[in-house]
Amino acid sequence: MARQKTKNVVSKRSYPAARLARQHPAVPEPNRLLKVWRRVLERRLRTRLRAKVAIEIHDNTHTMLTFQRQRALFRLRLHHMFLAAPDDVLQALAEFVRHGDADASAKLDKFIERNKAYIRRMSPAQMRKRLRLDPVGRHHDLGRIFERLNERYFRSRISAAITYGPAPRVKGPRKSIKMGSYSADSKVIRIHPALDQPVVPRYFVEWIVFHEMLHHVYRTRRGEDGRRCVHPPEFIEHERRFHDYKRAQAWEDENLDLLLRARIES
Repeated sequence: MARQKTKNVVSKRSYPAARLARQHPAVPEPNRLLKVWRRVLERRLRTRLRAKVAIEIHDNTHTMLTFQRQRALFRLRLHHMFLAAPDDVLQALAEFVRHGDADASAKLDKFIERNKAYIRRMSPAQMRKRLRLDPVGRHHDLGRIFERLNERYFRSRISAAITYGPAPRVKGPRKSIKMGSYSADSKVIRIHPALDQPVVPRYFVEWIVFHEMLHHVYRTRRGEDGRRCVHPPEFIEHERRFHDYKRAQAWEDENLDLLLRARIES
């Protein structure tokens, strides 16, 4: 009986210990930690913007932050370097998102520059492999346009790729349109698909492509005031050499509403 009692005591002591061991929380997984940090960042920005905030964290190599406002909600896509951003940087981010403040933009540029070691580095060739390049449209072939401009204006020295960008999702009437962009990292020019219409003249598409090709030649730099200069004086002077510069500008002034109303088929 004594031996039986001893076994019962041991059994009672060992069972709850094993049960507690199984219930002990494991080390959080990286994705779980990311969700926690993201929620903390949302709370920190919510107090500064005084509005609802939804954040998506990414590991992009070029665009560090984008945002849009949907009524009382701010949607932000931020590089993971912002997860541990100090208070003054988050304050600058809030001012930039709410007011487009130039001083706040300069402060964000400095923060990104200090933390560029966190940006994943890939070669332009590797980046292009991950991109879906689709330069042939229904009405305008961007590849042929790029080749002819490259030969005419740049002696075929610009080594870049070109494609139509994805059709952006817009609810309601479009208020602005970014007709082209250039990624210095991947060396890819993207043209807005709204330009692939029969009513959009070829010379206008050529002008937009030419503009983005100039970004390959004249890189973004800092002016004397410390702010980013995307279009330095020599860029603007070079752009005026485009053969249909004035006609393309005039067409844009007269037909911007047409591009804003364009329905893009996916």
